Amino acid sequence: MAIKITIPQKWNDLQPRQIKKLAWLFGTEKSSKTIDLMIFFVLVDVRWWQFRKYRKVYKVLKAIGISGLKEHYAWVYEKTDLTIFVPIKKLKGRKMFPPADRMTNATIDEFAHADDLAIGFYNTKDLEYLQYLAAVLYRELGSDNKRLPFFKEDLEERAKWFKKLSPKTLLAIYLCYQGSRDNLVNMNPIVFPKTKNKTKREVSSSGLGKLILSFSGGKFGTYNETKNTNVYTFFSEFEEQFKNQKKQPKHA
Repeated sequence: MAIKITIPQKWNDLQPRQIKKLAWLFGTEKSSKTIDLMIFFVLVDVRWWQFRKYRKVYKVLKAIGISGLKEHYAWVYEKTDLTIFVPIKKLKGRKMFPPADRMTNATIDEFAHADDLAIGFYNTKDLEYLQYLAAVLYRELGSDNKRLPFFKEDLEERAKWFKKLSPKTLLAIYLCYQGSRDNLVNMNPIVFPKTKNKTKREVSSSGLGKLILSFSGGKFGTYNETKNTNVYTFFSEFEEQFKNQKKQPKHA
């Protein structure tokens, strides 16, 4: 009798609890075979009380082996195209809301601060950077049913609220951010050209703060108007400017 099990085929199909577990596993230093096995059990989503399901999964594992099964979830290792942010519980009695899928409702100022914090975590692996990252991305809803605006001046105090989040949740938020960022990068290949050098150069800042300042007084208006411009609108204009510059004839 054939035994069927279901394995998701993309990151956005995963439950928040699965994303958190995978984020935690990717941050461990266990052997590759152990990680492969643990990822498999996360993907089939066997809960501790589901003894019948556990036996079925074990039979499949025994018959095919982890190397054979891994082919069915290679996407986990190849591309983290996760763009739907995980929810979090109330903080300070307030319900917090993440950005929309792919951060389509984020401002360029919000994105610039988030990117610097993500770079800080990438360089140091210090979870405090992710507490600040969460404080940038997750906010309450206003009377218009939209997330309250991001204010840099409030970040220090608000970041204290997010210290209660578990490392698993913080790492999951980081994965969500990276996946959404990759989507934005892929949509703007001229602004974010792929480097031919495989060795990653460590940077401490995205430099987006200076870019926002350079756009001030232009198409998007004053500095405050520019930094509150939608991130996709901002980079779309930046991409278009690059294209126009390339089309201009070179003078001798």
